[in-house]
Amino acid sequence: MSQLQRSGCDETRTFVYYFVDTTDTHTYSHLDMVVATRSKRARKASSIIKEAASSDSEFDGAEDSYSDLEEEERPHKIANVLRKSRLSAPVNDEENDLFKALSSPVVAVSELALEWVESYILDAELSRVDAFTNLFNLLLRAVGCKILAQPHDMISLDSAAATVNELSIHFEKQKSHEYPIASTNKEIKHFHKNFRDFFGEVIFYAHETGCLYKESMDDDQSVLASEFMTSILAWFISLSTSKLRPFRYVGTVALLAIQTQLCQQAASLEVSLDRQQRQLSNAISNKKSKKRAIAHDQKVQTLRRNVEVTEFRQSTIEEYLDDITKGVFVHRFRDIDSAIRVECLRALGEWVMAYPSYFLKSTYLRYFGWLLSDPTDNVREEVVKFLCRLYKSLQGSLENMTSSFRKFTKRFQPQLINMIWKESVVSIKINLFAIYSELFKVGFLQEKDTAQICSYVFYLTELHLNQKPVSNKLKSEISKFITLVCIHGADSTYTMFFDSKCSKDGRSKADEERVRGFLKLKVLINFLMKSLEDHLAKRDTNSATDATIGSWQLVEAIFRDIFTLQNYVSKWEVIVQYLILDTSGVNFEELGVLKEEQNSFSRFLELSVDGQCFLVSFLLGCVRCFLNSKQKGFEASKVSPTFFLSKLTCHLRSIESILSKSHKIYPPFLQLWNELLLYRSVPIQMTFESSSSLDAYNQLHTNVLQYFLECQEVTDEIQKLYSQYFLLLLGSPADEHREGSSQNINPNIYLKVEDSCLALLTEIEEILSIKTSTYDAFNSDSEHDDPFTSDQKDLCNSLIELSNPIAKLNLIGDVVNIIKFVGEPVLDGPASVLEQLSVKLLSKINFDALVSMWPRNLSKVINSVRQAWKSLMDFALINLCWKLEDLMYALNDGTSDTINVEVYLDDICSIIRHLVATFVSLNGVIFGDKSLEKATKSLKMELSDFFFTFGSILIDLITSLRVFHDRTKLSNRFRGYDAMFSDDNKLGNFSSDHVPDVLEEALMNVFLTKETKLANLLGVTLERAENENVNFEEFAFELGDEEIVYPTQIETHFDSSDDDESIDDLKAAKEAAEVEALAEARAALKKRKLEQEIWNQEKDLSLYTMKLIGLLKSNAFTLRCSDRLKLNSDRLGQVFESIITLLTAPSSATEGRRTITQDMAQKQTTTQESIALVS
Repeated sequence: MSQLQRSGCDETRTFVYYFVDTTDTHTYSHLDMVVATRSKRARKASSIIKEAASSDSEFDGAEDSYSDLEEEERPHKIANVLRKSRLSAPVNDEENDLFKALSSPVVAVSELALEWVESYILDAELSRVDAFTNLFNLLLRAVGCKILAQPHDMISLDSAAATVNELSIHFEKQKSHEYPIASTNKEIKHFHKNFRDFFGEVIFYAHETGCLYKESMDDDQSVLASEFMTSILAWFISLSTSKLRPFRYVGTVALLAIQTQLCQQAASLEVSLDRQQRQLSNAISNKKSKKRAIAHDQKVQTLRRNVEVTEFRQSTIEEYLDDITKGVFVHRFRDIDSAIRVECLRALGEWVMAYPSYFLKSTYLRYFGWLLSDPTDNVREEVVKFLCRLYKSLQGSLENMTSSFRKFTKRFQPQLINMIWKESVVSIKINLFAIYSELFKVGFLQEKDTAQICSYVFYLTELHLNQKPVSNKLKSEISKFITLVCIHGADSTYTMFFDSKCSKDGRSKADEERVRGFLKLKVLINFLMKSLEDHLAKRDTNSATDATIGSWQLVEAIFRDIFTLQNYVSKWEVIVQYLILDTSGVNFEELGVLKEEQNSFSRFLELSVDGQCFLVSFLLGCVRCFLNSKQKGFEASKVSPTFFLSKLTCHLRSIESILSKSHKIYPPFLQLWNELLLYRSVPIQMTFESSSSLDAYNQLHTNVLQYFLECQEVTDEIQKLYSQYFLLLLGSPADEHREGSSQNINPNIYLKVEDSCLALLTEIEEILSIKTSTYDAFNSDSEHDDPFTSDQKDLCNSLIELSNPIAKLNLIGDVVNIIKFVGEPVLDGPASVLEQLSVKLLSKINFDALVSMWPRNLSKVINSVRQAWKSLMDFALINLCWKLEDLMYALNDGTSDTINVEVYLDDICSIIRHLVATFVSLNGVIFGDKSLEKATKSLKMELSDFFFTFGSILIDLITSLRVFHDRTKLSNRFRGYDAMFSDDNKLGNFSSDHVPDVLEEALMNVFLTKETKLANLLGVTLERAENENVNFEEFAFELGDEEIVYPTQIETHFDSSDDDESIDDLKAAKEAAEVEALAEARAALKKRKLEQEIWNQEKDLSLYTMKLIGLLKSNAFTLRCSDRLKLNSDRLGQVFESIITLLTAPSSATEGRRTITQDMAQKQTTTQESIALVS
C-alpha cells in the first residue's frame, strides 16, 4: 500500500458508524431535480449527479483500505470505464500553469483569478473548455495526481463521475504520492491558502463579469444556475464523493471556498437590495408634477429594474448555497476523515458570520452541537473556537441573540458545561471558559451552573498543586470568568443595599470604593465557598490525587491568578481592612446604606471562620504576587517590595491576634509568615526594626511558638508548615537552602525556642511518670481483663499520647542539635528522656500480646499506633545522627580522647536494641503461623504498612551506625569505642559484619511484601525462592471496584431537525447521555486511581530497595539477599529495574554510603523526590 493510502487509513474504525449513513440513497436527490431542469448542457449533468450520489452512499462507509479491495468486488462500471478510457496518456508531462503559479509565495492571486475568468469567457464564446479543464486539473495536481484530464474529457457532463473514477484508479497505482494541498513543506506550505483564495477570487470576478448568473432573467426561472456554476458543481461534487480521501478533500475544500465567497456576495447583495428598495419606495411615494412625470416614471422603472436584477442575483446565489450545502456539506461534515470534518465546520462558521440571515438558524447551528462530542480533538476544537467567536459577537447583549441561537444555546448549554470535565486539550478548555463568560453576560448561566464550573477550577488547581502543569492562558481565562461573576454579584448587592438617590456629600469616594471592595471580596468568598463545597462533595469520585492539600491552599492558588487582573490588583489593603473590620462598630448609614437595610448589610459583611480563612488565603496570594517577581501576568513595579512590607507589617499583629482564636484558620497565617521570612531581598526583621517595632516582631514569633506548643495534633499540614518555619528561623547558613536564615533570628527568639524544647521535654516526662495513663485511645473495654493486658493497654495509650510532643521535638531536631536537652535530665530529673523512653516504654511493649489478645481494639487505633511508632523512631534516628555528628566533630578537633563512647551512646544503644527486638517480634506476629488468625483483613493490611515504615527507619539507623563505624574504626581515639562497637550485646552486630539472621529475614520480608503488592496491581506473576513459605499474597493491595453503569446506546439522527424531536425524546437522550458520562467518569477514575496506586507502591518498593542495596554493599546481608532482589527486576517497572542495576556496580566498604550530614538531609527529602532523583 502506498504512503498516501496508508495515511488515509489511519482513522479509528470504531467511529465509522458515527459519521456514515450507508442507507442514504437519496443523497443527491435535490441536486438531481435541479440539474435535470437546466439548460441542454445542464441536463447532461443529471446522470453524473446520480452516479455521484450512489458513490457517496457507498464510499461514506468505506474504510479506505484501497489495496485490500479485491478485483471482483469493484463495481463493474469501473471496469467498463477502464476499457473505454478516454485519457490520452498515462502521464501528462505538462505542468498545470495554475498549480505552478499558486505554488509561488509571491503570486498575485487576484490577478490570476481575473485572467482565468477572462479566458473562460473567451472559451465560452468559442465553445471551448480549455480554461475549465485547466481549472479541474488544478484540483488534481493539488493532491499529487500525475495524470491530468484533457479538454475532450470535459466536454460531456455525463462523463464526470466515470472520469473521476478512472482517475482515482490511476491515482491508486502511482508509486509515490505528493499532497501539496496538505503539505507542511516550507516551500509549498502557502499553497493551501493560495488555493482557497484563488477560488474565492474566481467567484468574485465571476460575479463581477456576470458568469455567475444567467444571461437573461426571462429564461426558465425554475433553475437559476449559469452554465459556469453547473460545470463546477458537476465536476467538483464528483471529486467530493470519491472513495479516495485526497479527491474528497480537495473537491470539498474547493467547494467550501466557493461557498464562502458566495456568502460574502449574497450579504453584499442583501445590503444593496435593502438600499434599492428604500430608494424605490421613496421614489414611488414622491409624486412629481406633470412636467416631470415622464422623468420620474423612468427613474422608478430603472430602480425597479435594479431591484429585480439584485433579487434575481440573490436568489441565484441562494440556490447555489442550497446546492452546495445539500450536495456536499451535509455528507462531508460526517466524513470518516477528520480533516474534511474540520474543513466543513470551519467553512460553516465563516458562512454563519458572513451571511447570518441565511445561516444563523437552527438548521445549521445544530451541526456544531452534534460535533461537540466528536472523537477527534481538532474537530471539537474547531467547534468551540467558532462558538466562542459567535458568542463574543453578541457583545454581552441578549438583544443581539436571534431566537434560533437562543434555542441552540438552551439545548446544548448542559453539554458545553459538562464538556470541561472530559477535555484534555488545553485550547478547547480555554475557549470553553471564554464561552462561559459570554453565556454569563447574556444571562444564560444560573447560580448552580457557575458553581459547577468553578468546582472544576478547584479540581484543576488541585492537579496543579500536585505538580501537574496548567496553562497560564487557561488560568487567565478562568480568572476572568470568576471575576466577571463576582463583580456582577457585587454590583447587584450594592444596588440592593445602597440608596442611589442619597447624596454623596456625606461620604468620600475612598469610602465608597472601600465598601465596594468589601462587597466584591464577600461575594467572591461566598462564590468560592459554594464551589468548594461542590468540589469536596465530588472529590472522591473526580480526583485520583491524595486529599492532602488543604482547602485554603486551593483558595490561595485560585486568588493568586485572580489578583493579577485589573479589578483586583493593588487591592491588598482592602483585604487587610476587611480582615480586621468589626462590622458591629461601623455606622453604615454614613456610607450611604439604606437605613432599613443597615442590619442586613452588617450581617452580609460579617465573616464566618471559614470566611476569615478564605480572606487570609487571599492575603497570602497577594503577598506571593508582590514578593515573586516571576509571577506571570502580574506587574507590581509601581509598588516596591520595601514599601509593601512596611505597610503590611503595621497590620500583622492585629491579623495574627484575630486568626489565633481558631486553629482552623491559623495555618494560612503560618504560611504567610513563612513567605515573609523567606524573602531575603528585604529581611522582614529589618523591616520591623526600621519602624521601631522589633518588639512586635519578637511577639509574633512568641505567638507562633505558643500555637506550636498548644497544637493538639501534628497533622501533615502543621508538620510541613513548622518544618519550613524552623528551617527559615534556625537553619544553618552553610546549607544552600537555608542561606541568609540568620537574618530572621535574634537572642530573644532563640531563648523562646529553647523554652519550647524544655516545655516539650517536660510534657514527655510527665506522661512517662504516670503509671496508669489517663488517656484512652481505645475508648472501649478490654477484650481481656488480666493485669498484663491492662499494662499493655496503658503502654499503648502512653505511646500514642507521647507522639504529639515527640513529633514537635522532631521538627526542631531536624534543624538544630537537641542532644543537650534530651541527653541530660530535665529539671534535675532522675534520668534523661532517652533513658526513660527505653526503660519505661520500649522495654515493656509486647507486640505479640497486643495482636493476639486485642485484634479488634488494636484495629481501631492501629493508625494512631503506627504514627506514634514512626514519631518515636524518627526521634531515635535524629538523636543518633546528632550524637554521631558530635563525635565526628570531636574527632576532627582533637578532643575525641576526652569522650567515652560507651557511656555517650549507651542510651541510644538501648533504644536501638529495643527497636530491633520489637521489629523482629512484629515480623513473627505478621508472618507467624497463628498470630493473625483472629485479625481482620484490614488489620493485616495496616500491620504490613506499619511493618514497612518500621523497617525503612530501622535501616536508616543501622546504616548510620555502619557509616560512622566504617569511617572511625582505624583512626579514632575515643575511650570505650571497642566495647561499644565490638560487643554483640551492644552495637557490635549492627555496625560490623552481618546483621543477625532474624533481622535480615525480617527486613527481607518487608521487601517481599511490597514486591507482592506491586505485582498484584500490575497483574504479573512473581518467581519465588525455594525457602519462601509465607503466603505474601495475603497482604496484597486490592483496589476497590467502582460500580460501572453500562450506558444504553445513543442514536444520533443527523438528518433530523430540532422541530422533529419531541420533549420526551430529548429527555430520554439527555438521561442516556448522563448515564454514559457517569460510566465513563467512573471508569476513568478507577484507571487513574489504579495508576496512582501503582506509582505509590513502586516508589515505596524502589526506595526501600535502595536502602537494602546500601546494606548489601556494606556486607550487612548475605549474598542470597542480593540474588532475591534481582529475581523479578524485569517485571516491576522501569524505576525498580534501574535501581536493581546498582547491585552490579563496583562496591567497596565506603562506596555509596552517605555521611551523617547527608543522612540528616535525606531525612527531610520526600519519597517522591528520592525516586525522581533515581529516575
